[in-house]
Amino acid sequence: MLIITNRSINKSNFNNGIGNHNAFGDEVNSKGPNEVRLAHAKKVEGAWQVRLVKEPSKITDNNIPSRKVFSEIRNRLTLTGKNCVFFVHGFNQSFEKNLEKALALENQYGVEVVAFSWPSNSGGIKIREYRRAKRNAQASVGALDATLEKFGMYLREPFNKEALQKCDIKFSLMTYSLGNFLLQNYVINSIYEDETRIFDNVILCQPDVDNKSHAQWVEQIEAGKRVYITINENDWVLKWSDANFQKDRLGRTARDLIASNAYYFDFTDGPNVGKTHGIFYKETNNVVKSFFNAVLNGGRGERTEGLLFDPQINAYRF
Repeated sequence: MLIITNRSINKSNFNNGIGNHNAFGDEVNSKGPNEVRLAHAKKVEGAWQVRLVKEPSKITDNNIPSRKVFSEIRNRLTLTGKNCVFFVHGFNQSFEKNLEKALALENQYGVEVVAFSWPSNSGGIKIREYRRAKRNAQASVGALDATLEKFGMYLREPFNKEALQKCDIKFSLMTYSLGNFLLQNYVINSIYEDETRIFDNVILCQPDVDNKSHAQWVEQIEAGKRVYITINENDWVLKWSDANFQKDRLGRTARDLIASNAYYFDFTDGPNVGKTHGIFYKETNNVVKSFFNAVLNGGRGERTEGLLFDPQINAYRF
């Protein structure tokens, strides 16, 4: 999988350009939060191997690392027929945890993952760490913008009309938990244009953002086809966030679901859902898995068998 990160680089972890699960740290890059590095990661016999993408001493239009890497992804997806998920993780995620969740996405849903990894795990007292993570999320807006801008540009670069008609690869964006706070700050920033339109589906999974007035920024999200929001009213992680910061979390509140461009999915009463926060990778039930399999592969989540639309709350439910 490809990792795009503005985390600090643990240079001592690399040997001949190859590191492990500690290749990147829990602070922003020493050159600033807008400084992004690319790396390839794979798990070999239970251990992570992380290979840093080399950067030329002098970057020109012909040797931009992201152009080469994104072109390679496009060509590989064309050959394998896999769909692609651009994944933005949440709070308290070390680099290793981010790798594991991205791998779970690939294994469970048959997609290729491109992971945007930002420093959300600075350590210390949880409430202070959470506030630092929110500041890091806000500071990471520029890095996300530059990444998505290049991602869209270089994926489309060689296509003519005929090639586009033949291409059946679906791209989806999933922001998870506090990763949605990063997306929110990006969408409301003046630098945001239509960078997310490249994605067929945009999935706001268990969003750790305010429920109140969420429609104001959600309705600004540009998507190729659809925007999805998932909810679990018993989510134990969002309960902590809710209790400590006094505001209802969007991913834990099944009311005032009014964004005109969004499909809401309330999984609260589903078998084995319980207090689950990691709804996309934890073992719950086949209906939840079918929903994520559909939306992460660019399909329609609202066609998931076992869910019905409840007009009283404007959401699909069990």
